[in-house]
Amino acid sequence: MVIGLGIAPFLFVGCADTGSRAPSSQSTSMTVAQSHQDVLRVFAAVQSVVGADGWEDEQPAWDSCGSGSEDAAQYTYSATRKLPLPGTPDEVTKRVAAALAKIDYAGARMQHDDTLTPPRPVIGYPNGYNGGTAADGFGVAFQAYDSYADLSIYGHCVPGKAPRFGTPLNPRPTDLP
Repeated sequence: MVIGLGIAPFLFVGCADTGSRAPSSQSTSMTVAQSHQDVLRVFAAVQSVVGADGWEDEQPAWDSCGSGSEDAAQYTYSATRKLPLPGTPDEVTKRVAAALAKIDYAGARMQHDDTLTPPRPVIGYPNGYNGGTAADGFGVAFQAYDSYADLSIYGHCVPGKAPRFGTPLNPRPTDLP
């Protein structure tokens, strides 16, 4: 599945649906609530580098990622920030990789995509840029260029049902502060 982030495509195979692209396994070490919190922790780590203000087009979503009669859920989150960066795109992207390493996602590394206009530094975790997600659907895609940052997080596919709309883990837009 190709998921567009702004104007740059990233290829991630995850569990946005239950077809042939569903993850090959589920993370049984996490609950639905822990997987949700992990996605928010990744977003907070990126915000700690790029800035907490100005994120737009925020798109949180719960997807079913079970197979057969198994219930499994995956929390995804994407957002774009169109404000000046606190450094060059390369500096910021390197700091984002370091922030991910501090929260147990070592191995995130900056790469460059010169096919994009403008060319820019990118991060694709865990398998590198356009390398897809982990077996349980987890992945992070980040890119930056002048006055622009874009982030997509695909949470771990975990056993359980996606939280009902209007609950604390899945609030309605009107429930948010």
